[in-house]
Amino acid sequence: MNDLVDWRSIQGWFAFRTAYEDAVARAPEAKAQFVEVGSWKGRSTVFMANAIAGSGKDILFYAVDTWEGSDEPEHRDDPDIDRLFEVFTGNITPVRRYVRPIQKPSIEAAMMFPVESLDFVWLDAGHTYEDVKADIAAWRPRMKPGAVMGGDDVFWRDGGVLRAVQEAFPDQHEIKLGEGGWAYWEARL
Repeated sequence: MNDLVDWRSIQGWFAFRTAYEDAVARAPEAKAQFVEVGSWKGRSTVFMANAIAGSGKDILFYAVDTWEGSDEPEHRDDPDIDRLFEVFTGNITPVRRYVRPIQKPSIEAAMMFPVESLDFVWLDAGHTYEDVKADIAAWRPRMKPGAVMGGDDVFWRDGGVLRAVQEAFPDQHEIKLGEGGWAYWEARL
């Protein structure tokens, strides 16, 4: 893949390349819609935008975040915490035409999308059990049949992410774990 911008140069976390690459490969040629919930400074967003650009597919890609950070020390101690959206938009400038930022909380943003309208949803916002459970509940109805939902930090500190995922998708064979993340393929109807 010839990157339009080097995603590795952007501060942040991103360890789920395979999930993003697979999502682009699985996407239909036209009118696919992807959502990334939790974009921080844009490292993963830029990776996805590069993948979309290289695919030649017609994929609308939404980056959802409040760009306010969380109470986690790695957020609160970040020198850019008061200007995260500005940093994000600066980082995505070379791939801006592939990204549609939505500056809202996850649940509020989910309500903007019709039921069964999304091909890919990646959840990487709040990491508490309650946050992940609420995110899955809000975004899952928006998935098309055959769509993929996944997220990062499945083994996060207190195990809340994994617990919420296991409760939402009780058939363990439906969940794929890897690269620190999780993925669930919605059954085709």
